[in-house]
Amino acid sequence: MASSLLNTSTYSRFNLSQSESDIQVFVKEYGYRIKKEFAREDEGGRSAFVSFAEKKLSLADVTWLQDNQERFFKDTPNENLLSLNYLSQTGYICAMVYSHEGKYLVVGHSTGLIQMRHGSTGVVLCTLRNIQFPPKPVFALQYSRLEERICYAACVDGSVYRIEIPNMDTSLDDPPEYCIRADPALECLNTQFYGSPGISSYSTPYITQRSAALSLGLTADQTRMVVGYSDASIKVYDMETLEADITYKVQKLRLQFIPKKLQRMHYGQVCAIRCHDQNPKIFASGAWDNTLRIWDLRCKVGCVMTFEGVNICSDSIDLNRDNCIVGSWQPTEALTIWNLVAKKKLHTVRVQNRRPDVDGEYIYACRYWRSKEYNRKGKYGIIGGSGTNCVEIINLHNRYVSCSYPAPGTVLAITSHNEKIAFGGTAPVLNIVSFHDPKHEKHNVESEPEYDYTIRDPNWFDEKSNSDMKQTSQVKTTISNVTSSLTRDATSDISQPI
Repeated sequence: MASSLLNTSTYSRFNLSQSESDIQVFVKEYGYRIKKEFAREDEGGRSAFVSFAEKKLSLADVTWLQDNQERFFKDTPNENLLSLNYLSQTGYICAMVYSHEGKYLVVGHSTGLIQMRHGSTGVVLCTLRNIQFPPKPVFALQYSRLEERICYAACVDGSVYRIEIPNMDTSLDDPPEYCIRADPALECLNTQFYGSPGISSYSTPYITQRSAALSLGLTADQTRMVVGYSDASIKVYDMETLEADITYKVQKLRLQFIPKKLQRMHYGQVCAIRCHDQNPKIFASGAWDNTLRIWDLRCKVGCVMTFEGVNICSDSIDLNRDNCIVGSWQPTEALTIWNLVAKKKLHTVRVQNRRPDVDGEYIYACRYWRSKEYNRKGKYGIIGGSGTNCVEIINLHNRYVSCSYPAPGTVLAITSHNEKIAFGGTAPVLNIVSFHDPKHEKHNVESEPEYDYTIRDPNWFDEKSNSDMKQTSQVKTTISNVTSSLTRDATSDISQPI
């Protein structure tokens, strides 16, 4: 009786035995979850995911879906390439970024999970998990500009992680169906051991602070890292020494003594940071204080420009040349464009062809379309939020919707690379779509066939045309003779004396 009691322990939910270790049980449970996820992907159904933004389709929604299909998808290259369902335990998609070549897609979730997926098929290639409890979301991801296979993630636990993406030989033309190459026992952002130093497989804490890191940016020359925190501070770190060279912060007690027009610091959570792609000294930031600020690293006392009247509540700002596009969480006039040279708002984008049954825009994610071939001048912008129930690609010059992709739930993250656009949010669905504007089609002039000079006597005209030409020449000579005779008679009559 005593031996049977010792063989089976009742203190664990796994019902462990003496011949089975914790690692074996962990691997078995992990395999069960993966099999369940594969079965779910094969079925293509949706999980029982509770979301405040999900609702049943009404008659108006069905009508809009049909109209949207007729307007933007029928007889066009635009299509939904992928709509991948994942487990609800993974959490919301809070951030995502494409690699420079568009081969990989790095996705950050609200549970601290970071997944590297295939850029075209969305297959999970590598997974990094955070074992801390409660889990902390990853709100910002930034791909390294100079280093290959390096990505940085800003987490709410106050750390900025440096992710070394494993070198996986996966082609875009022949992608794998499933790929699990990571060790399940090492899939964590920071593995903690008591009495021994921590071990990490692919990620290490790069910078650690007490306040939550909400936004992240890398300068164009890769020498500085700009991080925005929840305590309304912005810190600029040196990539070599990992020390904060510049700290932009003002104490709350001092704000009451500074006039509002002279305030050059944020006093709300810095939720968005975007560094300029060409100028390594300029970056933009947005916070919960309804301001957009432009900073210059050479000015260490504060920002150089302040734009008010924007209600930025997420990572919804982007820079392109001298313009900054901003998405606000408000029902109308939510999309604005600001010029850094003129230091003013260029215009408010009021879309002309949006459907009339939209209650409001309420933008959470706003990006320029990253296409070197078609959008170098910043003509197209991509927005998504909780009001339109879709992702819209807007022509900023003509102010109309070029294409609209229905989205289940609220859209929190958008990224793009050439014709591919990926987005996700509160619903457990990852979407990858393709975009093509018919105006990009160029008229191809057909090349004329080359003349064969080996022909000695080319037959330029047929016999009928030759006879016609002879008749016309005879008529012309007759007319010329009559005209010359009349002219001669007239001159002779004038020359005679009266």
